[in-house]
Amino acid sequence: MRTKPTRSWIVQGCVVALTMFGVTTAARGADRELRIIGWEGYMDASFAKPFEEKHHCKVLATYAGSSDEMYAKIKAGGGKTYDMVTASGDLTRRLYDAGLLEPLDLSKVPNYKHLFPFLQKPPYNTFGGKPYGVSIAWGPDLLIYDKSVVTEEPKSWGILYDEKYKNKVSVNDYAIIIADLALWEGGHKNIYELSKNDLAEIKPKLMKLRPQIRKFWTSQGELTQLFQNKEIVLGWGWPVTVVQLKKAGFPVGYTIPKEGTSGWSDSWMIIKGSPNVDLAYAWMNYMLEGEAQKKMADVSGYWVASELAIPLLDADTKKDMHLNDVANYFKTIKFWETVQNYDDWTALWNEFRGQ
Repeated sequence: MRTKPTRSWIVQGCVVALTMFGVTTAARGADRELRIIGWEGYMDASFAKPFEEKHHCKVLATYAGSSDEMYAKIKAGGGKTYDMVTASGDLTRRLYDAGLLEPLDLSKVPNYKHLFPFLQKPPYNTFGGKPYGVSIAWGPDLLIYDKSVVTEEPKSWGILYDEKYKNKVSVNDYAIIIADLALWEGGHKNIYELSKNDLAEIKPKLMKLRPQIRKFWTSQGELTQLFQNKEIVLGWGWPVTVVQLKKAGFPVGYTIPKEGTSGWSDSWMIIKGSPNVDLAYAWMNYMLEGEAQKKMADVSGYWVASELAIPLLDADTKKDMHLNDVANYFKTIKFWETVQNYDDWTALWNEFRGQ
């Protein structure tokens, strides 16, 4: 992704019946369900089905539109409702601080050693010296555009303010986008550490964006449809929308303008109280296999996390993912972080939305 701004899913249980001497019993003594809440693109049937068949289970996916939505649902249901979450860096510490996560035993994830080194025990999923997450994928937030209308590649995020595109823009319904505005404006040491004064300075520029926005999207499928219906020509979004539009034959363009971009690095995390911890470990390990990573990238456009995937990718994909210099490119993206004064951010965002 990656609401990011909005993404949602679950992995549902499978009953395997064995017949012996005319007696039918459920495999492992119970139905097997792996219930995952997270972003679109991480539990697609193309790679979930082989796992289900091998482990005699069902993956139930609940797609969420934002990290805020994931946090609220996990806090409400905990391990009784979900086994795992695909958490971005703006959510991971919130879950940890709320006591909603299980610490991990990485010996149960043998493929962990194949993660890119910069994704092993990163600060956004390692707390108190203990690992609480296993990286899934990562990527940038993109400026996406309709090439039949915007005929030249935009050089700046400032195009979102162009009067020519009034009521033709869509962004995610998520306060984290305030950080993007701080990035576009420049002058902020850390775009995720904005004081009340910083937010007050940003507010006039944010409000000028409101007339440009036709609709706030809450899922990547919704953003895709807005482009296809010709309701918008510009959008802030993730690679999965690009993949969906390409498959539909839409003239989609995408770029990272000169100001740079924010981004997300997502982690599999186990919800405290999950009754399916063993299955969750098996899923995390499976999703680091080369073939599973490739299928995930094919479906979502998200950038792979495991070195095992590299030999399976075509030259264009490797170029898009900057795999020739991936460690250095990773450093150029301003990855989402937990915002300490998030109530101030949401207050400003709600005011912006209501204009």
